[in-house]
Amino acid sequence: MQKKYSYLILFVLLWSACSKDTLPPDGSEEPVFVAQFQVEADAYSYSAGKDSLYLFTNHKYVPDAVNVVICTGAFALSDCPGAYCPGSLTFEFRNTMDGAVVSPVTSFAAGNRPYFYTGPPIGDTLRRITFSTPDTIDYFSFQWVIDGGAPATGKSIIKEYTNNNPHTVTLRAFRNGALGSVVSRTIVPDTVDNTYPAVSITVSDSAMGGPYLLFANTLGTPVESFTWNTGDSAQQIIASQLNTSYAVSVKNAAGDTAYAQIAPISAITPSSNSANFDFRVDNILPPADPLQLGSVLIRWVDENDTVWESFRGAQPALSYFEILSSENYELNENGQKTRKMEVAFSCLLFNANNHSESRPINGTAVIAVAYP
Repeated sequence: MQKKYSYLILFVLLWSACSKDTLPPDGSEEPVFVAQFQVEADAYSYSAGKDSLYLFTNHKYVPDAVNVVICTGAFALSDCPGAYCPGSLTFEFRNTMDGAVVSPVTSFAAGNRPYFYTGPPIGDTLRRITFSTPDTIDYFSFQWVIDGGAPATGKSIIKEYTNNNPHTVTLRAFRNGALGSVVSRTIVPDTVDNTYPAVSITVSDSAMGGPYLLFANTLGTPVESFTWNTGDSAQQIIASQLNTSYAVSVKNAAGDTAYAQIAPISAITPSSNSANFDFRVDNILPPADPLQLGSVLIRWVDENDTVWESFRGAQPALSYFEILSSENYELNENGQKTRKMEVAFSCLLFNANNHSESRPINGTAVIAVAYP
């Protein structure tokens, strides 16, 4: 599905059947239901209408300790009422009370709503790790690889884990369209017991034009050996010119290693560093309220058919979902009551197949949901 849309017709859907509202066939009216949002740096604009994009509405009951009504509005293609096709954008509202009764004045009242969160298993603590790099002067883009997985881009990324297992983190930094440095080391979510080494390279010009001093900066547990790609084994080496990449691997007494590489492309005055990274760990407890009445969730399917959902991880403190206005709307063809709302939102979406991978979304929308 393309990133830009311009559409006009509203479809409404009971949980198992689809029907169409009656709107002017000539498209003479302005779109009623729209969404403008960003996922990371990509902007999207949806309008219910042309080219087979519709707004589907439905409601369902979920069997928690008692029944809870879920009211949904979803932008999706006409042949995808389940809204799990590429480009689909779904909003789900959890009723503010248990049972089958929905009071629209209460459930859809203007104001802020918390995000629904399944949370880690009972008794577990979720460890949210924010990786970031302060080295943005010499480098202009960054690529992260965690445990050999798919690369993620940006000056910072967030991963979430429910255990304290070690993870291998590699940061690749680019300048002038070329790879400028690589650092790789192992971390554990429990920063108190982070027993692995880290290394980065500093290059300095000793006398304006050479020779150049390359120093292996180390962190973490004491390092017992240095291995450079030049064959040297000291912490500092000397290079007469900077016409190649320099790399060093370090090892501690336990045999744990870390790696750094820098690729100078010209004489550097007075110094240059391989990019490095920091990480912060936030421990997040499971939600105390299993029903989480009155909460919301957002689901988006990207162009590659990957499902991203807000409830797969805990939201940052600055996340919000606000109902800006709310009013009763027309019955759909099946006689289902609907509620029209203007909303604003900002949160993280988590990969449904890999909950440690997340992407930020923010925007506004005018939507409708059906309720019993």
